Amino acid sequence: MKQFVLLATVCITLGSAAFGQKQDSLQAATRQQEHLNVYRRSLAYDDMHSAAYALTNYLLAGGSANFRDSLAIIYYRTGNLNGSYKLAKEINEGDAKNVTALTLLADISGRAGDTKASLDWYEKLCPLAPDPYNYYQLATRQFILERVGECRTTLQKVLTDTAKARQEQVSLEVSPGRSENVPVLAAAYNMLGALAFRDKKGDEAKKFYELAVKEFPDFIIARQNLESMKPAPAGTKSPAKTTGTKPKS
Repeated sequence: MKQFVLLATVCITLGSAAFGQKQDSLQAATRQQEHLNVYRRSLAYDDMHSAAYALTNYLLAGGSANFRDSLAIIYYRTGNLNGSYKLAKEINEGDAKNVTALTLLADISGRAGDTKASLDWYEKLCPLAPDPYNYYQLATRQFILERVGECRTTLQKVLTDTAKARQEQVSLEVSPGRSENVPVLAAAYNMLGALAFRDKKGDEAKKFYELAVKEFPDFIIARQNLESMKPAPAGTKSPAKTTGTKPKS
């Protein structure tokens, strides 16, 4: 009889524990859903700060780690680049092939002026996301670091998908505080022109600049580069101090 009572007590205790665990699980799921609802509503109204707060609470409440990508992007959009980079780094350490994390790491390190680190991240990103835009960004870092041969090879990869390279755009600085949005294909032609100019291949440089302008007639930088190659009118002072300067890429 005592054994029966003991077994019954154990069963009741186990049942109570299981019931308690189930209740805790249901409450956690409810909290997670509430945070997700706030997150999605905040996104609908473009309230990124509230979205970040709700998503952080969701993750702290045991929500799916898959949403860390979204939080890293929100940090980026709200200007919290340090937070975005740190979170992207954590994601990358757990999943080296996470494209979102690699994209953020490559972009943010470039914005911070760490060209070498940005190049390293783009080298990891491009095989996973071989878009013309990513290849152009990689080529830009190679150009800055004077890795000329690699830069040419990368730009040729941009040119292999001309349709997508025409659709994707890149922002280029015309002057301090002023930039222009240019199709990646036109930007790639312009950089190839700059590389040819560095090698003192004037005809080749001109050809690429003309292709850049043909792709995007409003391309200010390419037009400036093309204009700088014109010989000075007879009887005027030659702009010797500027013709040897590196054209904008």
